[in-house]
Amino acid sequence: MTKILVLEDDEQVRLPLIDLLEANGYEIVSALNGREGIDLARKEDPDLILSDIMMPEVDGYGVFEALQSDPKTAIIPFIFLTAKTDPSDIREGLGLGVDDYITKPYQPRDLLDAIRVRIEKYERISSAATTLNEENEYDQIFIKDGESCWFVEYEKLRLLESEDNYVRMFFENEKPLVSRTLNYMEQRLPAKMFFRANRKQMVNLKWIKNIQPWFNGGLLVTLRDGVKVQMSRRAAQVFKAKMGI
Repeated sequence: MTKILVLEDDEQVRLPLIDLLEANGYEIVSALNGREGIDLARKEDPDLILSDIMMPEVDGYGVFEALQSDPKTAIIPFIFLTAKTDPSDIREGLGLGVDDYITKPYQPRDLLDAIRVRIEKYERISSAATTLNEENEYDQIFIKDGESCWFVEYEKLRLLESEDNYVRMFFENEKPLVSRTLNYMEQRLPAKMFFRANRKQMVNLKWIKNIQPWFNGGLLVTLRDGVKVQMSRRAAQVFKAKMGI
């Protein structure tokens, strides 16, 4: 079930809004202030966030900026639902990079349509990010780090490195940090092109320039950009069998 986080301190607005969303099949978690909302976004991993702007402790702007600074929450679609209707307020909100800005009082159908569109768009992007094109012409991955986004062809993605529950992805002169684990990326990227060299690194086979024996039966792999990657003994055995060497 699609989960929506509602941030609204006014009970007369929050309760009817929750009723509307639950009646339309959404799972709802809610917070009465911005600080609690930030904590819930990190804990609950919602599919979309609906936030008021004028809230105690941390306002909606502060919530959005805090979540954008965290790779785990930066990719969550974010909609302002607010009574601030002045054009300058709307420009400020959209200028931050939120996905939509809806003013109160709102029409239920308009709000539901906005939520549906944002969730469907995000699902399409996420699905396209790691789906091979059948004709193998435009194979690419969608990468988002904060407000920066890229569609990167697999061939340009030379190295992935694990950093706790995040993965740093190296392509061209970029090295964004994304909220995924290396195990997840290993499952989603094509095995014919990417190989898990060790517990923390995955390499693009097309980027390998040189291979030489290393300690304890491992291999030392040098990529075309000069980066050296140590392949564990177990990985080296799988690699040799895969490459027929």
